[in-house]
Amino acid sequence: MSTGPRPVAEIAGQYPHAEAELVERAYVFAAFWHRGQYRHSGDPYITHPLEVAATLARLGLDARMVCAGLLHDVVEDTRCPLDLLRAEFGEEIAALVQGLLVLERDGGPPESAERRVLILKLADRLHNMRTIRFVPRAKQERKSRETLEVLVPLAGRLGLDTVKEQLEALSLATLYPDRFTGHPGPAGGLGCSRRVLAISTALLPADARARWLEEWTAELHALPGRRGRARFTVQILAGVARLAVALRRAGP
Repeated sequence: MSTGPRPVAEIAGQYPHAEAELVERAYVFAAFWHRGQYRHSGDPYITHPLEVAATLARLGLDARMVCAGLLHDVVEDTRCPLDLLRAEFGEEIAALVQGLLVLERDGGPPESAERRVLILKLADRLHNMRTIRFVPRAKQERKSRETLEVLVPLAGRLGLDTVKEQLEALSLATLYPDRFTGHPGPAGGLGCSRRVLAISTALLPADARARWLEEWTAELHALPGRRGRARFTVQILAGVARLAVALRRAGP
């Protein structure tokens, strides 16, 4: 019997029974410690670690990495002690959470961290970039530049091409909203904006990509002004992962 909400059950369902129970237990633990906390968007804070965990699952990572995604902020952002996390979930998961915490606090070169900690960092930043419109403009620009200069190349070195492309697109859209959409070309295309949307369809089931790209492009054509098209494209990037889950759940 699933103990978490449907998104947790969907993530856990990708793993064998014992590992699925571990994932759901990590969700319950994280939800308890993050209770009463909210994101800048107004969403309950637990939605963030859920999205991080979902990204890790889509990347094919093991259940312990998914648990680390669910638990990655409990030590830093709540009063949960690391020793309790270690006692509940073991040394491996605690080490991943601690490794991310050290990476964030020290601000050293990413290469100093273990590969799985770096992947956890990238999944964390990807969801933060999808929701970056809710934070002050100065922080948007700072995080976007850091993402372009440090995390986009890191994702490339780790072979995470889809993550790399999404991080790059979200950062550029935030920093350069006027240039992001481009102008319709001689063949009727929409420049950078359509290319970014085409990249985002990589998350969708193969048989749905052309249809959704066609629909999004038509909406771009209908929107007045470059800023309106930029906002639309960022909204698509922010929601494409959830759309992908819904389409796969619906099946053919």
